[in-house]
Amino acid sequence: MIKIGVSACLLGSNVRYDGNNKKIQLNKYFDPSIYQLTGICPEVEMGLLIPRPPIEIINHGTIKLVQVDDHTIDLTNQMKAWFQNNHQNISQFSGFILKSKSPSCGNQTTPHYILNDKEIISDGMFVKLLKDNFQNLSIIDELKLQDEIHLSHFLDQLTILS
Repeated sequence: MIKIGVSACLLGSNVRYDGNNKKIQLNKYFDPSIYQLTGICPEVEMGLLIPRPPIEIINHGTIKLVQVDDHTIDLTNQMKAWFQNNHQNISQFSGFILKSKSPSCGNQTTPHYILNDKEIISDGMFVKLLKDNFQNLSIIDELKLQDEIHLSHFLDQLTILS
């Protein structure tokens, strides 16, 4: 069985900052006799509430995960500590299907706000930690699942890693 971590909101769990989900139909892509999909929400698992104030990434030379309305509330170390405490559990997955544009789970789709209100697009904090710690991990977001080439590459990489 190939284990895949999935942003819990994509599986229908009401874990988003606003208490909602972004459920998508994954069974058309992933046969349950081959793939085991496990929901994970780094924000909730690191101790944030549902609902909660929205968060974002600021990048002023260092990447920080902060509340949108109060940048003094820095959640960066809390995310890193949760990740390190769960490193072994996370390492059991061959890949991840993650929510695009999320400050935690976005894969090359997350806005990073820099000085003078400019923005760049990069990875969410959880994705950055995944890539820093598991270089060969297969990662895709829900938008790229709809693209046959991206989906095929993701599935091929999962098979190699399993």
